[in-house]
Amino acid sequence: MSKHSLACEITGVWTQYGSTVIHRDLNLAVRTGEVMALVGGSGSGKTTLLRHIVGLTTPSRGEINLFGVNLAKLDREGARLARNRFGMLFQQGALFSALTVYDNIAFPLRELRQFDEESIHLLVMHKLALVELEPKHAWLLPAQLSGGMVKRVALARALALEPELLVLDEPTAGLDPDRSEKFVHLINNLKKQLGLTVVFVTHDLDTLVGMTDRVAVLADQHIIAACTLSELAHVDHPFAQNFFKGVHERLDRTDKWKTAPTH
Repeated sequence: MSKHSLACEITGVWTQYGSTVIHRDLNLAVRTGEVMALVGGSGSGKTTLLRHIVGLTTPSRGEINLFGVNLAKLDREGARLARNRFGMLFQQGALFSALTVYDNIAFPLRELRQFDEESIHLLVMHKLALVELEPKHAWLLPAQLSGGMVKRVALARALALEPELLVLDEPTAGLDPDRSEKFVHLINNLKKQLGLTVVFVTHDLDTLVGMTDRVAVLADQHIIAACTLSELAHVDHPFAQNFFKGVHERLDRTDKWKTAPTH
């Protein structure tokens, strides 16, 4: 596979805190335009790996390339430009509690210092519409939002700078089944509409089945498999077998036996 067809390439990553090893010689390649789920047991280092991918933390060893570029080797300006190519949705939304919905979404646009306020207003309203929220919601504070609305506002902020890669940490955690299903539908529509590459962590099998092209399984401190959901049935590992025992039922119900996309 050409390296130019990879949105993210992780090579030989080790993460160690004192004597505790989280990741050991971890390798993963995410193809441009695909939706990759990252699953693993509690404490396996899924969120830590997401934070490495977006440059919030640095692994002890190894290399992470986004769109062929190693963020750790860029100067400050180069890293800033590279970070504009991805957006991240944190598990709890991580909205600024003292700012309105409007100002939360406008925040990364203002930080860029390339738009006047009139342009920012148009962009914020466009992002609200993208996540199926109304203009009137722009003037609410995060405390006035439902859990589903918090997720949508955080998603709108993650999309503010027109990223190519969207990174989601437990995107449907805390949502009831109906809101969860609607949020998955929204992500799928945005992926098609905007041509996004998506990497996400989830424990929820319905979210997994509803969104995923391929799934990467993190166990024993590294990626033990990266394949389609149907292929995971043949992965000979206790975690994979236990976690995916309900996948066959859900795949049958949704008629979603996915094969890997070609790029």
